[in-house]
Amino acid sequence: MKRIIIDIDIKNIIEIVKKRKGRISAFFAKYLIKEDTIREEVERRVVDEVQKNIEQTLKIRLHQEGIKAKLDIRQVDRHK
Repeated sequence: MKRIIIDIDIKNIIEIVKKRKGRISAFFAKYLIKEDTIREEVERRVVDEVQKNIEQTLKIRLHQEGIKAKLDIRQVDRHK
């Protein structure tokens, strides 16, 4: 079995919060909530979206190519 490993380390957490939730939320996020907590939530949402897109696209492409394969796409936290 072969594996593909994708590590995601988001560098602009506060900018993402500003864009998605507005400036007030970004202010609270920057000064009142731990950055690690915000980072975990943003990374979780991004990884969920990436995983969903990979699953959908890969299933379609494999089917189009006539490839029968079992996909096991999962999320794993990488602790430093």
